[in-house]
Amino acid sequence: MRRLSLKTPAGSLEYSITHRPRVTKRLHMELDEEGGLVVVAPRHWSKTQIRTILSRNTYRIERFLAKARLHQLEPLLYSNGELHFYLGERYPLVFHPGAGRKVCIVFSENIIRAEGRQHQAKTVRAALQAWYQNQALKVFSERLQIVAGRADWVEGRVVPLKLRRMKRTWGNCSSHGVIKLNTHLIKAPLPVIDSVIAHELCHLQEMNHGRAFYALLERLNPNWRQDRLRLRSESKLYLQ
Repeated sequence: MRRLSLKTPAGSLEYSITHRPRVTKRLHMELDEEGGLVVVAPRHWSKTQIRTILSRNTYRIERFLAKARLHQLEPLLYSNGELHFYLGERYPLVFHPGAGRKVCIVFSENIIRAEGRQHQAKTVRAALQAWYQNQALKVFSERLQIVAGRADWVEGRVVPLKLRRMKRTWGNCSSHGVIKLNTHLIKAPLPVIDSVIAHELCHLQEMNHGRAFYALLERLNPNWRQDRLRLRSESKLYLQ
């Protein structure tokens, strides 16, 4: 099937169109074998009509894709050659022999190398999680300073940062001004990481989600809506 493209707040949405005799009144959505969006439409509907309906329902489509792709995802096996996310891209996990008993993770030349004498899934998984934790601390600390430098209400203020693996929350800001970020966020692209940090920095000034908060967020990150949509649509991939 021919792939078509539609610009949305979250980026480019690719889809294909097919028809079935039973579909005569409304659009249906499903995934192909590769996780791409397939729109099942009444045969008498034009491509322009279908495109218009899709553009008006981008939020619903993103929610469908996130949920459907979750059910389509195969569990990670932590095997040689398996692809893993880091900063928005997927890289192969490649086993290398090493002298140490513990597995050590090294990222080099677009490869996540697991070096060690033993490569059991449990051992590799633990090593990879520890590596993600270390990378998250380094990257998040750097990005926090950069984003905070654009927030005038943070000037001269030390913002404590903590990391934690969480299942549903990407970040939060305590009443004491401590920002906590989800370690899994290290798998997302830098603009998305910056967006989550910007959101929490705004809570240092506005501890709610009222108009003043979103006015502040708009100043700090005008693309926050697109970033939020992207994170919602891809969140299940990063939380594996």
